[in-house]
This record gives sequence, C-alpha cells and structure tokens, in this order.
Amino acid sequence: MRFWLANLVLLPVCARALVTLFGVSSAKAAMGIATWLLAAAIVHDLVVLPLYSGLDRGARAVLSGPAVNYVRIPAGLSLLMLVVFWGTIAGRGEGAYHAVSGLSYEGYALRWLIVSAALFTASGVLYLARRGSARRGSRGR
Repeated sequence: MRFWLANLVLLPVCARALVTLFGVSSAKAAMGIATWLLAAAIVHDLVVLPLYSGLDRGARAVLSGPAVNYVRIPAGLSLLMLVVFWGTIAGRGEGAYHAVSGLSYEGYALRWLIVSAALFTASGVLYLARRGSARRGSRGR
C-alpha cells in the first residue's frame, strides 16, 4: 500500500521534472508527458513486471543453483539492448538518420543478434570454466 502511495505522490513530481528538463511550454505537451509517465508506470507494474518475474521463476525451476544467473544476465542485457535500439533495429526513422549521417540502418538487427549470441557464449564459457574449477577443487580435498 505504501508503494502505491509513494508512486501517487512522486509521479507528479517526476512529471514536473521532465516538463522542466525538456523545456515544455505548452499545456498540451506537458499533459502528454504526464500521461506517458503514468501509462509507463502502469504498464510496467501490471504487465511487464509480472511477465519477467514469471520468466525468472520458470528459469529458476528449470536451472538449479547459480546456473540461472548465467542465463539471466545475458538475457537481461540482450533484452535491454533490444528495447533501447528497437527503433533502429526495426528501421524506423531511417530516412532522417540517412539525411543527417549519410549512413543506413542496414545490419542493426544482425549486429544485435551477434552481440546477444556473444553474451550467451561468454556466459556459457564462464559457467563451464567455473564449474570445472569447482570440480577440480573438490577432488583435491
């Protein structure tokens, strides 16, 4: 209950800070920022949080012990990159990007996949190395 109360108190403060930060002068734009902030908080709390919490519980049920972290961390970083670069990966805004930089968006999705694969590969190699050194350490005793 206190969490919801804190959100209700702090959302207008955050909206005011964003309006000031972006130098918004029209009431319509300020209302748009406040609406976006409220919608983002509601969507996160009611949709996204239960979704990734359920995925984490499922991963912990399948993977035992600390092995879940070797999947959780690269998956989280990969998802974060996808969210941050979604517009670029999807090719939205390519015309404006090309007009300013002379470059193309081509290849962003492939690069995201390569970086994601590298994250999972590095995590898997690290897991196997640590698991192997733990086995060698337990045999020596």
